[in-house]
Amino acid sequence: MKTFLVIALIAAVIPLPATAELRPWTNSVGKTIQAELVSLEGDDITLKMENGRSYTLDLNTLSLTDQKFAKNWQAELKAMADAPKPKTETIMATPGKVIYRSSLKEAEGTWKMRPGKWEFSENGLTGVELAADDHAAVIKQQLPLKDVIIEFDVLLGGAKSAMFGIDDSKDHVCRVTLTKSSFQARKDDNDHEGPDKSKPFNSVSEDFDTDEWHTVRIELLGEEMLAQTGDHISFGTDPLLATEKAKWGFIVAGEQAGFRDLTIWEALPNEDWEKTGSRLRRKLDVKE
Repeated sequence: MKTFLVIALIAAVIPLPATAELRPWTNSVGKTIQAELVSLEGDDITLKMENGRSYTLDLNTLSLTDQKFAKNWQAELKAMADAPKPKTETIMATPGKVIYRSSLKEAEGTWKMRPGKWEFSENGLTGVELAADDHAAVIKQQLPLKDVIIEFDVLLGGAKSAMFGIDDSKDHVCRVTLTKSSFQARKDDNDHEGPDKSKPFNSVSEDFDTDEWHTVRIELLGEEMLAQTGDHISFGTDPLLATEKAKWGFIVAGEQAGFRDLTIWEALPNEDWEKTGSRLRRKLDVKE
């Protein structure tokens, strides 16, 4: 109790800068400080004040609400540490908690499988465009997303193109497209009838082996989008990318394409992105 009082007195007399991680912490007698949770080991909780000083307290001296917050924070950290990591190294964002994960050997979640013909099997998910549909094959799941990292394997096979598309509640938002000779991300036309137009990002020209699995990673953070397969990167920005997403899934044009091992993580900011992002924009000649 005495330690918490000393922390409160220091906070009262020293002018301190604000930080995004700060929150109020209240002890069992109602005294409150602003601090950041640094660690929780057993019943020892370490809080970092606005002036950078850290103090270790007995968790049981805090309010029940703060005790619950600290334990939930610890559980989330453990879940993130135990979660599968991307097979490829992220660039723009850092993976947080897993939002969705499936080998795609069976239908997990609520998939809308039309138009086209879609099948789940031990080899993963396959999709084929049907001539009678006069439309590419589409399979999508309704699950809200915002800032995310998405990774999956794709086997192009005989398809003209294999895509991963993301929609908001109204229309298309963005997609990544792989063909036997190109790889590209784009911001989609979001209204069709109005002034909005699709915005293709830089296209990578390459002869992709149609009989080999290719790992694709998509990073969406704020108004920025980065897609990568192998050493090939397509990157761009648009305000629409920051919108809340409602649906997402795969699209196949032409003959059969295959997909497997889909994982979606929450995307957290990468502290190195400001530096690496500047270099990437120059390399790809990305216009703001």
